[in-house]
Amino acid sequence: MARPSPPQPAPARVLIVEDQRDARALLRLALEVTGYEVAEAVTLAAAREALGRGPVDLVLCDIHLGAGESGIALLHELAPRSPDIAVVMVTGDLHTHTAIDCLRDGAFDYLFKPFTRERLEEVTARALRRQRQMIAERRRVEEQIRMLGQFSSENPNPVLRVARNGVILYANAASRTLSGRLNLEPGAKVPRLLRQFISDVLAKGERGETQIEIAERTFSFAVTPIKDADYVYLYGHDITRLKETERELVRLKEQAQAMALHDPLTGLPNRTLLEDRLLQAIAHCGRVGKKLAVVFVDLDNFKPLNDAHGHKVGDQVLVEVARCVNAAVRKTDTVARWGGDELILLLPGLNSPSLGLAVCSRVKRAVEKTLASNPLTRPLTLSMGVAIYPDDALLPEMLLQQADAALYRAKARGRNAIVVFGATSDSASPGVG
Repeated sequence: MARPSPPQPAPARVLIVEDQRDARALLRLALEVTGYEVAEAVTLAAAREALGRGPVDLVLCDIHLGAGESGIALLHELAPRSPDIAVVMVTGDLHTHTAIDCLRDGAFDYLFKPFTRERLEEVTARALRRQRQMIAERRRVEEQIRMLGQFSSENPNPVLRVARNGVILYANAASRTLSGRLNLEPGAKVPRLLRQFISDVLAKGERGETQIEIAERTFSFAVTPIKDADYVYLYGHDITRLKETERELVRLKEQAQAMALHDPLTGLPNRTLLEDRLLQAIAHCGRVGKKLAVVFVDLDNFKPLNDAHGHKVGDQVLVEVARCVNAAVRKTDTVARWGGDELILLLPGLNSPSLGLAVCSRVKRAVEKTLASNPLTRPLTLSMGVAIYPDDALLPEMLLQQADAALYRAKARGRNAIVVFGATSDSASPGVG
């Protein structure tokens, strides 16, 4: 007799909050094909009503809704409930600092318009995966708290009666488990930290709690004063595992935020974080009267290598080049992955464009040396296009556009060159043009 198949997990429930009908239809179609259960809302009021009708796993919410409504308001309502509901913000706004602010406010991820179906699937799957991880961790914490709350032989909790002068009048058997770490024998005085804490609680006349670190373990003690008595009761337990779990939850949250802002292959900042740093770099250089170089970096002849040897080899080359470029720039510079085999450098705080070109030349030499050591990558070279703030442009979008145009000139002239947007020379030898 065949064994029955294990029950399949229920499909994730997704709520789309979007005022544009075509965008809603596109999202619904792509999500339903993937296997999600989909509901829609046009306004914040409709979204709240939908959330009240039944459980929702993920909310895809546009930042700019009709009638002046903002999806950020819904994010602020849902973020305190995290990780019960994963929130992904959708925006057509090119100012990526808005998306970063949403991540800092509790969003699990973001999705820029226009988007591909593959990008939508990637973002929703990643957000739901993080949601499941965080829910599992929270349940583990809740179970740990429940276990710590039980007074049993398997989970001993010290109970002490302490006089106002700090002398221990009574200590239960569980208190002896702390012997060697703390002297909790009747007749002894409680440690100085606890003595001061007891004095503070007695002065206030109300229950209090404190935590202390002992021999790499964390203990929580609660003090309850007794009315008209010259003693207090002290209840304690070992919360080391609970604190470790709390730290793991914080680590998971920080990891999720880092993954949303960094390229998964190279670990470099992605477009979102790059554009945020570009805004900051422009503002800083404007204040201090310095220049900023924005550099597009492209790996020449990468496609033939990728086609001939496969994406795995291509990915290894990209990772090695990214590592090499990152090691060649200054600590104050930013190296980000723009997409494919293109990187972008932000070189702030320059006194003159020549200093930026010196960094570019150093990067080029370092990468060439690395590539030359491997026969497989020897045909690869670097082309670089440079735009200078404020000489070539003042706005971040224009700086990126000018640097991209300079890169195009470098490629058109034969590649393997550094071209500055504002330069008048037509030469493009393996150096500066």
